[in-house]
Amino acid sequence: QNQKKRLNIHHSDRIIISILNKIENIKDNISIVRPKTVLRWQRDLIKKFWTFQTKKCVGRPSVPNDIKRLILNMKNDNLYWGNRRIQGELLKLGIALDEKTIRNILTDFRRRGKIRKSLTWRQFLKVQIHSIYAMDFFTIDTVFNQRFYVFFLLYHKSREIVQFAVTRNPTREFVRQQLIEFTNGLNHVVYLIHDQAAQFDLNYVAYGIKGIKISAYAPNMDAIAERFVGSVRLEVLDYYLLVSEQQIRKILQKYMDYFTTKRPHQGIGQKVPDGYQSQLAGKVQKLLILNGLCHHYYRRLQLWIPVGTAFCLPHRLRSLKEISMRRHVRVSYPRLCRQRP
Repeated sequence: QNQKKRLNIHHSDRIIISILNKIENIKDNISIVRPKTVLRWQRDLIKKFWTFQTKKCVGRPSVPNDIKRLILNMKNDNLYWGNRRIQGELLKLGIALDEKTIRNILTDFRRRGKIRKSLTWRQFLKVQIHSIYAMDFFTIDTVFNQRFYVFFLLYHKSREIVQFAVTRNPTREFVRQQLIEFTNGLNHVVYLIHDQAAQFDLNYVAYGIKGIKISAYAPNMDAIAERFVGSVRLEVLDYYLLVSEQQIRKILQKYMDYFTTKRPHQGIGQKVPDGYQSQLAGKVQKLLILNGLCHHYYRRLQLWIPVGTAFCLPHRLRSLKEISMRRHVRVSYPRLCRQRP
């Protein structure tokens, strides 16, 4: 009957329900259903009784998810690899898969948009970074309203300042002379990033260089060079009263040496462009650079010679001194009578 209406229960029904409740408490277990529901239960019971249960066909085991991710990484890292090439790499790792299985896995990943169609910018720059350089000018004004132009060449891979020069006339001939000095002894083609300044409008092919001109008003396209300009201003030049070209050259020379041989760079994993060997022993010392504007921290090694040791090693000590100077480590040489505290 319709559930929205009140059920019509006859007197005989009440008597039967009362008798059943006396035998066992059924008021919490009783349910009222439609007649067609009871008939459906009967049909389902008969169907289940006469239906024979068969074992489910298992088939080939599915490929584990970690192997699928490995195939995806191989494809994204090597865009020109096909199914058979990936199959060969998997066999080297002891993983035997059919070529069709690999194709189906890649098709599923391609349908979900997880396979790259070309190199990412990070991969492209990592491949080309060994031959990428950048050049630019930045200006320095003195207290006498004299403006000097600093030209620099920067190596992208190590952040090393390859070359710099100071001039009051940043002409095209000046830049040409700097490129001649830069390419002297260069045995491979390099890419040189520069802006659209008129001084950089040169025939780079004649010097074995491929010039890359960035867009106008887009300093982020030459971000590494712009970051160097920000560093030299923020760390040094903003704290000096500059009066002459000689003073500017002296300050820049000291900072370039610090920038290349002692300063760690975040863009290359906290490494030093010229290379630096970590020191694990010795007392920590501080070296002031540019009157304390920059600091270099290092460990000072000490040689302890016990009392009663009668030998002389002048050549050995001299070689240690040379090593310490080469590695920017100071070595102290105590007297023969000095004891370890």
